[in-house]
Amino acid sequence: MAGHIEGRIWSSEQGLFINGVVRWNDQGRITSVDSVPSAPKRFIVPGFIDLHVHGAGGSDTMDASSEALEQISGQLPRYGVTGFLATTLTATPGDLAMAVQAVGTFQPKGNQAEILGVHLEGPYIDPDHRGAQPLSRIRPIDRQEIEDLVQRSAGRVRLITIAPEMEGALEQIAWLRDQGIRVNLGHTGASLETAEAALDRGANGVTHLFNAMPSLHHRDPGLVGLALSDPRMFVEVIADGVHIHPHVVRLVFQACRGRVVAVTDGISAVGLPNGKHRLGELTVDVDEKAVRLPSGTLAGSKLTLDQAYRNLLSWGISESQVIASLSRAPWSRLGQVDRGRIASGQWADLAVLSEGREVEATLLRGHFIFQSD
Repeated sequence: MAGHIEGRIWSSEQGLFINGVVRWNDQGRITSVDSVPSAPKRFIVPGFIDLHVHGAGGSDTMDASSEALEQISGQLPRYGVTGFLATTLTATPGDLAMAVQAVGTFQPKGNQAEILGVHLEGPYIDPDHRGAQPLSRIRPIDRQEIEDLVQRSAGRVRLITIAPEMEGALEQIAWLRDQGIRVNLGHTGASLETAEAALDRGANGVTHLFNAMPSLHHRDPGLVGLALSDPRMFVEVIADGVHIHPHVVRLVFQACRGRVVAVTDGISAVGLPNGKHRLGELTVDVDEKAVRLPSGTLAGSKLTLDQAYRNLLSWGISESQVIASLSRAPWSRLGQVDRGRIASGQWADLAVLSEGREVEATLLRGHFIFQSD
């Protein structure tokens, strides 16, 4: 259905909000963005894209069911999300196969964010930097298994997190790139030299920068130093104030302008009260600040992307950089460099925000998939 909405519209080209009206056609494509003398006091920005989210509303991607995916994709529009990668955990071959197959056969039914594909977080990671990933499920990279997962997902594996120092990993990165699968380095103890070798072969992203990897050292920069200094690398940032200190977040945005991808690493507890919740086959403790294993290890988050937006603004990140990290950068990470803008010809994928940057509505292809009461 054709439609329009007025408000303070984000102009990526000008780097500011303008009073305007966005119009779209029956297919949900934007036909025009026009200035108007005055507009309602609401902010209209590109819809948010979360490339690393495990679950929401009590459901987890590893539940491997259409009901779970329906719950997750129905919950996320509340937070301005129009698209996301259903993210898996390190698991048995059978459990991973069922999870990706569920994504491959999923048919959306209504007011839901779009599942853009699968992010395989593991199982080809370093046991010594596993974080909350189950140790017993970690294994060497296996091309045959990946080919099977791609087939079962109907070709929807879009991103994979691996540790490049693990057996066979470097040899497979160029092949993954040639299949159109983006490679993030993460859950890794890789040296600078190994990380550079992976980058040269086609890996060009980092999963939750600073977490589950050695810290930056001025004489041994490692993966963190490479990610901060090499313009070819996208970096995931979890802006909850726990995974990375706000001062360091500011450093990352200064060093990685245009390359920061804001993610949540959200788990099934997103949108639910605190207490004990599930992360794959694990039980985690959730409080106001963090999600942790009983050992105290961080295990994802309850962060939402609209809260990340507000956090980043409060930490002094410019609105232009914040919006880019929530929309344009994730699309670029997936190889779609022209997405994440409000412009003629683009899909009308929009987040409508109050003056306090709370989500009032979310639109996907011109259809409201969330409206606040």
